Amino acid sequence: MRLLLAVALTTAWLLPPALAQGPEALVPEGKKLFENTCADCHRANGQGLPEKFPALDKNPFVVGDPTKVIDTVLEGRKGKLGQMPTWKDTFNDQQVAAIVTYVRQAWSNKAAAITPETVKKRRK
Repeated sequence: MRLLLAVALTTAWLLPPALAQGPEALVPEGKKLFENTCADCHRANGQGLPEKFPALDKNPFVVGDPTKVIDTVLEGRKGKLGQMPTWKDTFNDQQVAAIVTYVRQAWSNKAAAITPETVKKRRK
């Protein structure tokens, strides 16, 4: 038991901070990334811009099947309100997981966190 604890304590620094601390640590990273890239369209409050960019707060798509949200961030999306760009060449798996986790847990949304491993499986 002591050996396991010693190994865990000495190797935790090798992991990226969000992975070492658990999925909840993705939220602050995701918030920063969202504010710097996504908030221009979806607004910092998640309300979007009517007739231009969809609201993410209280959006069933955002809190529903997480693979659809991951795919949207990675591949972009065309919809009746316009087109969201692809972010797969901009963000790594951890960053996508952070952004998706943030929007699924921000404002009034209360959906499960996403792991970088889940993003990696969805990346084409």
